[in-house]
Amino acid sequence: MLEGPEAEAWLREHRPCSYWTATRRPFPSLLFVAPLVVAYEAGVVVLGGSAEAASLRSGADAWMRQALAAAGLSHPWFLPILLVVILMGWQLARARDWRFSPAILAGMVVESFVWAVALLGVGRLVDLGFSYLEQAHAPLLSAGGAGKRPELAALLGYLGAGVYEETLFRLMLVPVLFGILRVLQMPQVLSSSWAVTASALLFALAHHAGTPGEPFTWYVFIFRWMAGVFFAWVFVLRGFGIAVGTHAAYDILVGWIG
Repeated sequence: MLEGPEAEAWLREHRPCSYWTATRRPFPSLLFVAPLVVAYEAGVVVLGGSAEAASLRSGADAWMRQALAAAGLSHPWFLPILLVVILMGWQLARARDWRFSPAILAGMVVESFVWAVALLGVGRLVDLGFSYLEQAHAPLLSAGGAGKRPELAALLGYLGAGVYEETLFRLMLVPVLFGILRVLQMPQVLSSSWAVTASALLFALAHHAGTPGEPFTWYVFIFRWMAGVFFAWVFVLRGFGIAVGTHAAYDILVGWIG
């Protein structure tokens, strides 16, 4: 029978981790995001077929696939596999505990919608600040042109935006910017703040870049920048899975249900 320090060490090792700790870990995030990825990728193939699949893909998804194709990696499932590799590599590199309760995944769904509703409140505040503009605004974070598609295709766009915009602008970009700033000897708190702010700025600008880019308006740009900051802090404080869930839930609430 274990006693003293050995018993305390055993209890620490086998104590179930809290919801708030588990949800920030890569492995639960992967299990939470995986059904969204499968639903999106399968839906794009079923609805679009081989000819129209590209037209159904969200912007960040298309951008990353173009970059991978330029490197000779054009298989349609390579990007989802890359996402799995990143999260599993993160899990293994940090030697994190793999144990968690499956009920945590249900809690992540609820929390994602709570954060999405909070972002809706932020949007209303921005509306007040731009009250001189027209009051009918298109869904700001949904896939471009989704309103002209059948509802199921629009839903796929919202799922794709949630998964791949968070992958590009939060999972990939925030750590890279943070690492660069730390190498430049910026304090950790300032590095986090600047990485969040800069990634959000690029997130907002990306929607107006390329062809076809959305027409620039200050309302849309400022809201997207604020939303990018919101998503980035959700990513930093609550983990990748919650950030994806929040983004997808917001798009669905604004663009598909409302």
